Amino acid sequence: MANVGSVLAGKYEIVRLIGEGGMSRVYLAMDVKLNKQWAVKEIKPSDDPVTQKIVRDSLVTEMNMIKRLDHPALPRITDLVDEDGVLYVVMDYIEGESLQRILEAQGAQSQDDVIDWGKQLCDALDYLHTRTPPIVYRDMKPGNVMLKPDGTVMIIDFGIAREYREEREGASERAGDTTMLGTRGYAAPEQFGGHGQTDARTDVYCLGATLYHLVTGKSPAEEPYVMFPIRQIDPSLSPGLEKIVSKATQQNPEKRYSSCAEMLYELERYRTVDDAHRAKLRRRWRAFVGVCAASAASLAVGLFGLGMAEASKSEDYGMQVELAGKAADQAQAAEHYLNAVAVRPERTEAYRGLVELYKADGSFTTVEEAQLLEAVMPNLAAVQSDATAYAELSFDVGKLYWYYYDYAADAGDNRLTRIKSASRWMNDSAGEPSFDWRALAEVYAGIAEFNNSIVARINEGGDAGSYEPYFRNLEQLVAIAADETNDVVVLETSALAADALRAYARKFRADGVPQDRMDALLDAALGNARSVQPTTDKLDAQQADILGKADETRARIGNAFVDGRTTE
Repeated sequence: MANVGSVLAGKYEIVRLIGEGGMSRVYLAMDVKLNKQWAVKEIKPSDDPVTQKIVRDSLVTEMNMIKRLDHPALPRITDLVDEDGVLYVVMDYIEGESLQRILEAQGAQSQDDVIDWGKQLCDALDYLHTRTPPIVYRDMKPGNVMLKPDGTVMIIDFGIAREYREEREGASERAGDTTMLGTRGYAAPEQFGGHGQTDARTDVYCLGATLYHLVTGKSPAEEPYVMFPIRQIDPSLSPGLEKIVSKATQQNPEKRYSSCAEMLYELERYRTVDDAHRAKLRRRWRAFVGVCAASAASLAVGLFGLGMAEASKSEDYGMQVELAGKAADQAQAAEHYLNAVAVRPERTEAYRGLVELYKADGSFTTVEEAQLLEAVMPNLAAVQSDATAYAELSFDVGKLYWYYYDYAADAGDNRLTRIKSASRWMNDSAGEPSFDWRALAEVYAGIAEFNNSIVARINEGGDAGSYEPYFRNLEQLVAIAADETNDVVVLETSALAADALRAYARKFRADGVPQDRMDALLDAALGNARSVQPTTDKLDAQQADILGKADETRARIGNAFVDGRTTE
């Protein structure tokens, strides 16, 4: 811990502690050479050299990206100091509060303030997007925006920003685009192993979700990808702002604003839409008065027709599902399932049929993913009307991503992308008390949450306590896999556990997991792997890899306890 009055690197004098969390501290410091205040973030060293390298590389990458930027809404990281193994990050000192804290204290913010903040953020993001190469921020949310006393805003935390790379680069390089995915609810769909790269339109989505939260007080993290029209939540809000937020948060990037500059133009002229909306309402009122009398006469006939139509729709739906099951090929089956969805979008049999279809060949491609999401996402509210059926569907979709998602044929091992893509579906499934497999869904969701957040927690020095719950979830998953007949599931579960033991043996020990438990988990994983009789070259190679690294994994566990201490 840095002492008040101490001087780092011969020039940063520690004035006082201004914030603390987990294993990191933030100090106010005075540059004795420039007579300027800085914020200095202290990150404690890790006893794990792998973790220490991850933290250092992340900080260096962030600093190198930010140091060439010059915009009033963007901070500067000016120095990275290493003193006696402790890292100190020197950055701009920002007075103010995050918009997240303001939301927590006050709830929804005034529309005029939100629009003003939105315009400032559009300008800052557009600045990033017009650099060479362009920078995609990817983590816009209220917690990453500071409101200064003068009413201006500043974007903080560039931990998962990236420089845009052209599609012509190799898939193995593009795979890094989905390694860090952003914050659940605010992140665009393509950040979770979606189609192609993240780009400026990704930040458009994140900003739209942020404005939605600020002006309604309703966090998009509560129901990711389900953002109601803002005037449905607060009718007093502007139709113009509603249109902007709706367009910015479209699932398909092609339907969003193409740039933050375009979104800024719309924010500056949102009242034009308001005037057109009021004129339209007046015309509708006049038409309504004329129609009322005629409507009464046709009501009885309409009710009778409605009943007949519902019966016909159910019959058509059942026929399409049956035809899908008898189809000669996958394309024909998918067409019938999609026809069924169009007839009864609230029922889940057709969606679940698509899931089974996609995993039949052992590979869930991005083309199939696009087809599935285009069927499910526009109808999500209807599907969720039956909570139990939706939980069952979410669990199926989550497992489809977890075990079969193949977002790039030459990207190699894409486990992290698969798990992160499955995360929101497993969380939705785990959140439904009536779902029979809820406990297992919670295990999957817990493993996904660990993988989603562990790098950020390491960077913040708050990863202690994360590893024992992760270990427990791995134990449960491996135990369940012992009765599994699907070879893909058995081998992937074994590989996940063995890889975790190699990577985190010391961390597990630090969190109180004894050596005999680790050895038992490895034995169970290896036993499951040996039970498989591979039927494909891919499965054969995976089994060989797990068993071939058994001695190395056992040695990693032993090395974590070489000093003879116990965790009892």
